[in-house]
Amino acid sequence: MASDDDYDGLPPGKGRDEVYSYCAACHSAKLVAQQGLTRESWDETLEWMVEEQGMAEIEDEMRVLILDYLSEQLNTDHRPAHVKSRP
Repeated sequence: MASDDDYDGLPPGKGRDEVYSYCAACHSAKLVAQQGLTRESWDETLEWMVEEQGMAEIEDEMRVLILDYLSEQLNTDHRPAHVKSRP
């Protein structure tokens, strides 16, 4: 069983494994864990990564799972203090 340390700061929750698999394939999951975005912003970020960064399209069901996780676990209420303080 993987420990929380194995997820580079991604909090436990349904969809964490999938988020880790997709995101850590190209960059540190720590980058994801520190963002704290709205669901709309996460969705736009995924689109940007497909259109501009060459990420493969995520199938609809998987995309919903990933967006659910990101918007529930890493939303604006969960931003690190140094990010919250930015204008």
